[in-house]
Amino acid sequence: MTDRFLKTSVALGMFDGLHLGHIEVVKAALGFPGLTPAAFTFGGTGMHPKTDFPENIMTAEMKFSLLKGMGVKIICAPEFESVNNLSAEEFVDEILVDRMNAGHVSCGWNFKFSKNAAADADELKKLCAARKIGVTVVPPVMVGGAPANSTAIRALIKEGDIAGANRMLGRELTYELPVTEGAKLARKLGAPTINQAIPADCVPPKFGVYKSRASVGGDGYAAVTNVGVKPTIAGGVSKPIMETHIPGFNMDIYGQTVRIELLDFMRPERKFDSVEELKKQIRLDIKGACS
Repeated sequence: MTDRFLKTSVALGMFDGLHLGHIEVVKAALGFPGLTPAAFTFGGTGMHPKTDFPENIMTAEMKFSLLKGMGVKIICAPEFESVNNLSAEEFVDEILVDRMNAGHVSCGWNFKFSKNAAADADELKKLCAARKIGVTVVPPVMVGGAPANSTAIRALIKEGDIAGANRMLGRELTYELPVTEGAKLARKLGAPTINQAIPADCVPPKFGVYKSRASVGGDGYAAVTNVGVKPTIAGGVSKPIMETHIPGFNMDIYGQTVRIELLDFMRPERKFDSVEELKKQIRLDIKGACS
């Protein structure tokens, strides 16, 4: 429960992509004199409760980090199941009034809340007005003639249109994941890689090769990243992994968390007829991504 003497301005939303539309909702909660910027969202296993939106664009940890970087001081992120049966009035009273001590709230134009998502932004305005809580409803942010939204971003990621997804996100699609130890086969191909397992609950990018940027210990590097199951290598892998080659980088960083930003899609993953053919293509990929 928020300190009752600490009144807040609360950004409301799933914030599952923190795309350009979400960013405007958060901005609308900032800068109110006497109100501490806060966010009410979801995290952990309940980050994506709807069966039609099962895949995360980012981890909960990254979402919280980005929110704090924007100036949010308090984050309330319960499991979805703990609040999904609240009525609209119960949500306002128990969450916004009692838990968040809200003096103002902001939400997107398509915000839904309460049991079965039965209440919308207009209902929120009515309930908050009766409790002397201000409300800002943020209109859609248009990108290329369409509103920025997480459903569209997921589709673009799966299609390999990373540039399109990045335009709606307002930043590069980013993964911050620990480096795992692989079979070191890439070294034999002349291109050692940083291997990272894509979380099972994250939307998988289209299998293929991407121009990327890697950040290791605060330093940024031009890189090339392959996402897939290594079809040319005997046995491949059972789950998709991300392999990133950084030209000239040979440090042992197993276990460290490395940031990878996908910049653009270069080509789909394919099975080559021979390892030599694969080695030749890897050289071309590195030249195309890093030169």
